[in-house]
Amino acid sequence: MLFAACVKKTENKDKETSAVVHSNKTSHSGLYIYEQNEDTVMLKLTVNESNANGELLYALKEKDRNSGTLTGEIKNDILLADYTFRSEGVFSERQVAFKLTYTTATEGYGEVRETNGKMKFKDPGNLTYDTGVTLKKK
Repeated sequence: MLFAACVKKTENKDKETSAVVHSNKTSHSGLYIYEQNEDTVMLKLTVNESNANGELLYALKEKDRNSGTLTGEIKNDILLADYTFRSEGVFSERQVAFKLTYTTATEGYGEVRETNGKMKFKDPGNLTYDTGVTLKKK
């Protein structure tokens, strides 16, 4: 009877460990897309631990199309990255933020300022995500 109790505890502990390992292996890497009313936003993201890089495209109706690369870091499911892009033949750089879940990436907005020719969030910890465009993971 004592042996059976020990085996049962080990099985439960293995199940808990397995669930934790599975959770840690889930990644934010992938392709996220928003398509609505002739607007397209596409984020192709590769994540290695907390480092992220990828490609970002904005093709919004009646606005200049821009596309480029991003490099950043993910902390607490928030991607904060520098986005280097080309729009109308001109290269620019600005900071972008996305709140990530396992199935979505929602763009964050906040006050920005120019620093050394780059637009950066004044307070990255105080961004809002409730009015941002939500991209769905494919």
